[in-house]
Amino acid sequence: MELLKMQQPDLATRKLIIMGAGGFAREVAWLVSEINQVETNSWNLLGFWDRDDAGSEQAINGIPVLGTKEVKQYIPNSYVVAAIGDPNTRMRAIRQAQSLGCRFATLVHPATRYDQRTVSIGCGTVICAGNILTVDIRIGAHVLLNLDCTVGHDSILEDFATVSPGCHLSGRTIVRERAYLGTGSVTIENIEIGARSTIGAGAVVVRSIPSDVIATGVPARVKGA
Repeated sequence: MELLKMQQPDLATRKLIIMGAGGFAREVAWLVSEINQVETNSWNLLGFWDRDDAGSEQAINGIPVLGTKEVKQYIPNSYVVAAIGDPNTRMRAIRQAQSLGCRFATLVHPATRYDQRTVSIGCGTVICAGNILTVDIRIGAHVLLNLDCTVGHDSILEDFATVSPGCHLSGRTIVRERAYLGTGSVTIENIEIGARSTIGAGAVVVRSIPSDVIATGVPARVKGA
């Protein structure tokens, strides 16, 4: 999948809507508040987008829950970010948002440590607190890097990949589009995780994993499609 170009928000209209209304959406709302504490051009969080059309009479932690009809009122003067852990569900949500003409925000926790000269981050990607990205890394569009992960040199994370909390990717790891890495999984160097594959929590990947499979264990072995 071709990487989407990173979009820079219009500085006069930093309004933001979070797609999703679950636990991770609440964590992304916290990420937004952390960004707002250190950036003068902060985000104005309008609400959570519940695609089941719940409506704004509801609220989560004081933040309104918006249905699709309400979200349409804010387009195109607002930005959207998808707070959805499952890569396939996230992709479908993004496609819906694109069909409505939404623009996408890229959220990077201010304490993230990375070489800004050689690390590229795609449109709509979310990078949570505690991440360390070293050098010459390419991160695609709408990627999710959850809490406390490390990514080694010359690695590639393709579009819609999900990296769960506490993962450690050694140098030259390639995570293909829509792959899902479970909490605490680890790769050695020169590993490729195939497109749409799932790596189980705590797995140690010592050889490349093909597309469309599930791999678990230490060392990780393919268990099934």
